[in-house]
Amino acid sequence: MTREEKEKQVAWFREEFRSAKALFLTNYQGLSVKDLTALRSELRARGASFKVLKNTLVRLAYEDTDVAVLRDDLFGPRGAAWTRSEEDAPAVAKVLVDFAKTHPNLQLVRGVLKGKLVEPSEVDTLSKLPSREELLGRVLGTMMAPVSAFVNVLAAVPRSFLNVLKAIEEKKSTPSEVAAE
Repeated sequence: MTREEKEKQVAWFREEFRSAKALFLTNYQGLSVKDLTALRSELRARGASFKVLKNTLVRLAYEDTDVAVLRDDLFGPRGAAWTRSEEDAPAVAKVLVDFAKTHPNLQLVRGVLKGKLVEPSEVDTLSKLPSREELLGRVLGTMMAPVSAFVNVLAAVPRSFLNVLKAIEEKKSTPSEVAAE
């Protein structure tokens, strides 16, 4: 890799790290290219990126970014998964945790969420959070419950009145049917 290519790579990493809202470091040693490709495609489907890191270039790139808190973890074979959206962080964590369950060679090292260090156990907890859409659905359901109960109460009065009228109609029609027979 030429010096210009390295400078471009450092600039690219710096820009990615500045815009990253959540980043998770992994040790990928022992994973095949096929496994890494599958991991990348799962992460890409969730709006995240995964890249095998060149530690010396990353050390140059992470200064003045939230990722700088991971400086002590940048040794050996490291890969990073990151997202530019805070809402996508639980989905990215879920992909990594689920992938690590089926591929024991993938190990979560640490992460950064909003500039704060996240330990592997916290990444596991983050992965268990419901998705943004599910949370919005729960909030909407909670907000709509009183409204729908109120509508049911209001509709009960005319419904009861109609039931009484129907019962009266049936009662009056029954004796006349018997007399007609």
